[in-house]
Amino acid sequence: MENEIGEEDENCWAPGEFVETISSAELEQKKKSIHMGHDEDVNYNCRKCNKKISLHNRDWHAGLCDDCFDKEVYDEKN
Repeated sequence: MENEIGEEDENCWAPGEFVETISSAELEQKKKSIHMGHDEDVNYNCRKCNKKISLHNRDWHAGLCDDCFDKEVYDEKN
């Protein structure tokens, strides 16, 4: 039986939602940074503009600074 996406499934996510698939091992690692602020552990670089980002942004914002994340996720939806 073919898996068809129904109208209900298509409307599951609100505009601008960001979702990615990760393994259970990756989830355990990322749980450590979910409640961290955007100004904590700023030792990483945005994968688009190379601006310094936090561990939280690396783990929960696809490795992007807030500006690049907003442009990629929200601007493309509008």
